Formats: sequence, C-alpha cells, structure tokens
Amino acid sequence: MKKLTITFIYLLLQCTAVLADNGQTVTIDGSVVGKCASSLSFEGKNVTITFEDGTTQTADMAKVSISLTYDNDASGITSVTVAEKKDAKVYTLSGLCISSSPEKLSKGIYIVNGKKVVIK
Repeated sequence: MKKLTITFIYLLLQCTAVLADNGQTVTIDGSVVGKCASSLSFEGKNVTITFEDGTTQTADMAKVSISLTYDNDASGITSVTVAEKKDAKVYTLSGLCISSSPEKLSKGIYIVNGKKVVIK
C-alpha cells in the first residue's frame, strides 16, 4: 500500500513537470476524465483526486489509472554555441586587476575567473 501511494505521488509530480506538448490521462472505472489531476489523497482502498479546476472525485483505487505521455523529441535546447576562449583577467584579493592572463604570476593568492588561485 505504501509503495503504491509513493508511486501515485511520483507520477503526479512528474505530471506537474511536463511540458505543453505532454499530457495526462485520468481514467476512473474505464471512463476517461477530461481533467488533469493536481493532487491525490488516499484513505483505505479509496483515492480522492483533486483536479486543477478545484473539483474532487473519490473512487476505489483499483479502478483509477493515471497515464502520463510525453514527446520524446521535446528539448528546451535548440542549439549550442561555443564561446570563444578568452584570457581570464587576474585580480588581487583587494580587487585590483593586475593581468589579463594567469600565466607568469609571482607567488601569491589571486582571483582568476571568480575563483581563488594560489601560486606557490
């Protein structure tokens, strides 16, 4: 029972993260409900489904099915552009820019690309 509850919650959380091209199908006792579930609560063998419009429906857990669909080709990344490598400016701990390259620095502590670098 606990494993089933966790599975339902996991599926519901996955639904809230889907993109616009993806969907959720809620089926209760063989009938497709035309709404998207926003939360589930369990009591005994029953599940209460709260839908996005605020309505609820309670049914025997064995008669409830939630299917998630997604577009395998969906991606938020449309292209990748590689930035040109630039020499990093080197700063002292007091914020003074002393070089445009981290090469040939004397011993000390410097800030290069926003990170502390120790030259021994």
